[in-house]
Amino acid sequence: FLPADTAIPHRFPPTPTRPPRPPLSRSPATATATDTMSSTTAGAALLLRPTSATTNPLLRLASPCPKSHLLRLHSPRRRLPVLRLSLTPPATAGSNSAPSPSPPPPSATPPPPLFSNWTPPRAIWRGLSALLLAGQVFHRVLTGRVHRRNLLAQLRRVGPGSAGVSLLTAAFVGMAFTIQFVREFTRLGLHRSVGGVLALALARELTPVVTAVVAAGRVGSAFAAELGTMQVSEQTDTLRVLGSQPIDYLVVPRVLACVLALPVLTLISFALGLASSAFLADAVFGVSTSIILESARKALRPWDLISALIKSQVFGAIIAVVSCAWGVTTHGGAKGVGESTTSAVVISLVGIFIADFALSCLFFQAGAGDSLKHAMG
Repeated sequence: FLPADTAIPHRFPPTPTRPPRPPLSRSPATATATDTMSSTTAGAALLLRPTSATTNPLLRLASPCPKSHLLRLHSPRRRLPVLRLSLTPPATAGSNSAPSPSPPPPSATPPPPLFSNWTPPRAIWRGLSALLLAGQVFHRVLTGRVHRRNLLAQLRRVGPGSAGVSLLTAAFVGMAFTIQFVREFTRLGLHRSVGGVLALALARELTPVVTAVVAAGRVGSAFAAELGTMQVSEQTDTLRVLGSQPIDYLVVPRVLACVLALPVLTLISFALGLASSAFLADAVFGVSTSIILESARKALRPWDLISALIKSQVFGAIIAVVSCAWGVTTHGGAKGVGESTTSAVVISLVGIFIADFALSCLFFQAGAGDSLKHAMG
């Protein structure tokens, strides 16, 4: 509604204008007609004419600055509506109450299960691992899933590799017991019972336990160290990637090798221990070798040797399963391998002694005690 040359001071900077021209002279009729037309078309358009701001109340100076002669439209009667935007919903009529409360917080999460954050001790975890490993080995043996080439390699390692240490230990243990028994029995006049006592002690307890202890120190520690190193260096994961099961390739041959080789070592150790005892009794105490061997023949029963073989098999299974279980659960680098090896040997020895006690109670608790009667007769 404004002419093109009209400027608005509050939005745009003032521009230099020409000095105002003096008002034109007009006749009274022309002035009356112009005023009538302006009042008639005030609702549709407003025509500005060059006149003085002091004579017309609708026109005022745009700025009190004397240098600016711009005019600004001022309408005291009507104001243009201003559109206002609001992001809040309008309040309903008559709602002078407090604002509505915020929605309640979500219900608290249920408490976790009782044992969700509980981690079993490492000894219990490894014990359960050993039991699971023993079950898997037993299942694979029954189904015939055995790596034969690896089994033969482990048999050579457990049998001939451990024979020298086992035989040497059995010989010195037999001679040590000979020193303790022969002197006392000779003073009591029971020199004919020395061979039977030595044979029963070696067959039932000494030879299986000593052979198992030697195997635990030599073979069990090697199993735990090897499998622990493979576990730490992720070689077992490589076997899985290649499509081979670590239990079939690593664990089952070692367990079978110990179960099959330890009874043979026990028999050889028993024979060498009894021979060394007879040699020492004849050389030092004067008891004939034939007397000791005859006494041993009369005192021994087939069940004595069978029980020794069963004990050896149980001991071999304990050594292999514990060592392999401790090896495959190793973590922590070289330090973890050393700890697993030491712990495997200790647990194997404790398991051997506990199993020996249980098997002795099972085999010799009832009906035993008359073996020496035959040896003295």
